[in-house]
Amino acid sequence: MRASLLPSLVTVLLVTVLVVSLAFAAPARASRDPVAVRALAAAGDARAMAELGSMYARGHQVRQDDDESRRWYQKAAEAGDPRAMTALGARFASGRGAARNDALAVEWYGKAAEAGDANAMFLLGSMYARGRGVERDGQKAHAWYLRAAEAGLPRAMTAVGAASSGAERAAWFRKAADASDACAMSNLALLYLDGDGVEKDMAQAIHWMQIAGECGDVASMVMLGDMHARGDAVRRDFDQAIRWYAMAVQRGNTGAMTSLGVLFADGKGTDPKPAEAFRLFMTAAKAGVPEAMLNLAGLYRDGRGVERSAEKAYYWSRNAARSMTDSSKRDAVVAFSQRLGRTLDAGARATAEADSDAWMARDKSATWPIAAAPVE
Repeated sequence: MRASLLPSLVTVLLVTVLVVSLAFAAPARASRDPVAVRALAAAGDARAMAELGSMYARGHQVRQDDDESRRWYQKAAEAGDPRAMTALGARFASGRGAARNDALAVEWYGKAAEAGDANAMFLLGSMYARGRGVERDGQKAHAWYLRAAEAGLPRAMTAVGAASSGAERAAWFRKAADASDACAMSNLALLYLDGDGVEKDMAQAIHWMQIAGECGDVASMVMLGDMHARGDAVRRDFDQAIRWYAMAVQRGNTGAMTSLGVLFADGKGTDPKPAEAFRLFMTAAKAGVPEAMLNLAGLYRDGRGVERSAEKAYYWSRNAARSMTDSSKRDAVVAFSQRLGRTLDAGARATAEADSDAWMARDKSATWPIAAAPVE
């Protein structure tokens, strides 16, 4: 399981860069009076134009307005401000405040990168990595990531590390982690867990994983929750498991919702909270998590946290059986669902199966993104 996390963490990094980059052009003086900033911008001050674009992007001291933000970023970019070029590129890449145009995004990222903006170098690398606006080219992607990393951008260091191996990978992750990149911290923790490029050191692994979790890395939160719930490499501590899972749940992680629901349902580390477990399972089940569907079926079967319903128990168990991709679990889930189905009369079973078929045929894109589920 751990070995698969390295590419997945970097994938999350690359998928989110375009959204995060929208704030890159915010100058250090973004707290100034917008009237004064507007006057400077109108007089042709490129820095003030970029600052005004940032204000509109964030709704800081002005009404949030994506169109106005893009307009001022464009003025600043055309006046030569590199960070405004980057922000404008991000607007075209995301379609926020402008029609999505990957070719224009690449053009503006390229101008900003050549002007020395490290964020633009990284974003240009991500466009080459995914073939957006340019032909996919892994070598060019790596070259831009490396330039951004050498320019001091922590998340670029993480990307370079992910493309490296052994001690070189560990060195890049350590450099990015020291620069407070949570993704790098999490990856570094995995290297210490496995002794990959560094001497195996469980204390260092836990150290970096905890820091990554506290810095907002969701994968680390889930792993720490799992480790404390199972007593894997740490003393079993359900209180700590609940704490880490709850942090991940607040960020919308459906796997953590399922795991936290199990602890609440079983009363581990807390008094039993079947109603709260039901809410967590339902949120994760609607997002397509088969284990959550299975647990939901159990609550409906037993009438725990929800009114007992054999029909809904069968419905959710059937969804779980048809959604389960883990072959080691599928046969047992199918057998469980079949047992529940046999408790129903023919009419009720047919209705539940028709409803299940309809749910499985739904537009699954409609279930994303998942709203964060508050933990009570």
